[in-house]
Amino acid sequence: MVRQYGRVLIHPRTLYCRRNTSPLLQRPGIKRRLTLDPDGNLRLYSLNDLDGSWSVSMAAISQPCNVHGLCGPNGICHYSPKPTCSCAPGYVMSNPGNWTEGCTAIVNITCDHQEPMKFVKLKHTDFWGSDQKHLLPVSFYYCRNICMNDCTCKGFQYQEDTSSCYPKASLFSGRTYPTNDARTIYLKLPDRVNVSNTAFPRSDVFDPAPPHLDCNQMSIPPILEAHNTDVEEPKWLYFYGFIAAFFVVEVSFIAFTWFFVLRREVRPSEVWATEEGYKVMTSHFRRYSYRELVKATMNFKVELGRGSSGVVYKGVLEDERPVALKKLKHISRGKEEFQAELSVIARIYHMNLVRIWGFCSEGSHRLLVCEYVENGSLASILFGDKSIILLDWKQRFNIALGVAKGLAYLHHECLEWVIHCDVKPENILLDQNFEPKITDFGLAKLLNRGGSNQNTSHVRGTTGYIAPEWISGRPITSKVDVYSYGVVLLELLSGSRVSELTVGSDAEVDMVIRKLVTMLADKLEGNDESWIEEFVDCKLGGQFSYVQARTLIKLVVSCLEEDTRKRSTMESVVQTLLSSDEADK
Repeated sequence: MVRQYGRVLIHPRTLYCRRNTSPLLQRPGIKRRLTLDPDGNLRLYSLNDLDGSWSVSMAAISQPCNVHGLCGPNGICHYSPKPTCSCAPGYVMSNPGNWTEGCTAIVNITCDHQEPMKFVKLKHTDFWGSDQKHLLPVSFYYCRNICMNDCTCKGFQYQEDTSSCYPKASLFSGRTYPTNDARTIYLKLPDRVNVSNTAFPRSDVFDPAPPHLDCNQMSIPPILEAHNTDVEEPKWLYFYGFIAAFFVVEVSFIAFTWFFVLRREVRPSEVWATEEGYKVMTSHFRRYSYRELVKATMNFKVELGRGSSGVVYKGVLEDERPVALKKLKHISRGKEEFQAELSVIARIYHMNLVRIWGFCSEGSHRLLVCEYVENGSLASILFGDKSIILLDWKQRFNIALGVAKGLAYLHHECLEWVIHCDVKPENILLDQNFEPKITDFGLAKLLNRGGSNQNTSHVRGTTGYIAPEWISGRPITSKVDVYSYGVVLLELLSGSRVSELTVGSDAEVDMVIRKLVTMLADKLEGNDESWIEEFVDCKLGGQFSYVQARTLIKLVVSCLEEDTRKRSTMESVVQTLLSSDEADK
């Protein structure tokens, strides 16, 4: 809080600045403003009355390089001694004068053309997040080989003190650290890129001291006339009058709410829901009592669908919001563990993910309260015998792009790694505008950053969408979702289920998919495109974009790679689809 005369109080660090309040020296106080700047830093500015300029008196973050994404993709923030952005070796600035766009590679690394690669060592440097996996403990050479053999790996971080390995899917939020820091990043560059004359970013000054507000260095305006009490008192009178009126209105609102909303008798089973639910009302995620959900669904009258994880019912909450309630089964977790996992899921929000509004964990009941999506699942529209909706090409391409964006968010942008583990048309819902929303992602295994992904090999998906590494019992990574996405693309293009290709075990389906992918890869290398129309769903009547269809088929081949190291990431899939969409306009 900033006062006209006296002290400045700023949280979380408290700074005190006492002005001379002698009657002879009293004058209007220094004008200050507290601004949340575009770089995410909160700064206190002071006005210089002489030239009308504003100067920074205090910054909430004393080390700007800690601001996430300050220098954009492939940029590194360092102190020399002021905060400075530089491109990583082998990269150049995308847009001079605008660091938010970051840097682009001088020579792009692609999976299509293999060429000799090398690693450039940057000491005391790290790119936060975008880790493909965390391996612990491993040797330096093992970590190096993992990144070298993966065409999507941009580099790796290796911590010698803990033998920790972090292969990077992208380079973001780069910054340097003091010289005693154990972190070292190894950038993966084509061997022909010469960086011998490149100055590597490093911090010459790293000042961890908290900000200090020095009142003696602030510009002091000339001594003005003595304070006029008659002029100031009305201003304070108006101020206190406004506070009093606001207080009366607030008390009246609370009394009104209590009388008309909460005066009814609260049943014992709803006490805890009232106490905890209304506390988090503004967060749009709350806990419901089982009695509330029975009432919302009219005793679970309207069933929307059922699957291996539970049955879904339609309901209407007291605020007339339509919702889908999923009764979960086979939940082995205890009440506290179930709620802890949901607290993570509640923070996941993306336009292509079904929103989770709340939950119920009462006795043996475990329910999720989710957003209701009007047009049902992609499976019911694409394969349903009674479906009257025919998805045109533009809608199918937008569905492919939206699902890719949702999965990319789960894999690369969440604070927690989330692997869906069951991507299929039944778990892709379409709203009234046929925008896709992925559901059931909250039931996937959550991998904490810094934890191991070796304990997820027991997860099983749906026949036809299972990646080869599941069948062979190898560890599960986010690449299993990429494989399942490739199968969904295949069905979106052809208009038929992949399970119709064969009847039998997972191994037989996998073998047929392998033959189909090999055939498509061979046809893509030729110049004849007449086969594309035969492959695309005949119900479209030939009304589709050949450029976009060819792009989707290439992605099918890339996503269904048996070798996980050659398989695309969802980030690269999104970029490919966006580029194809722009090229087709």
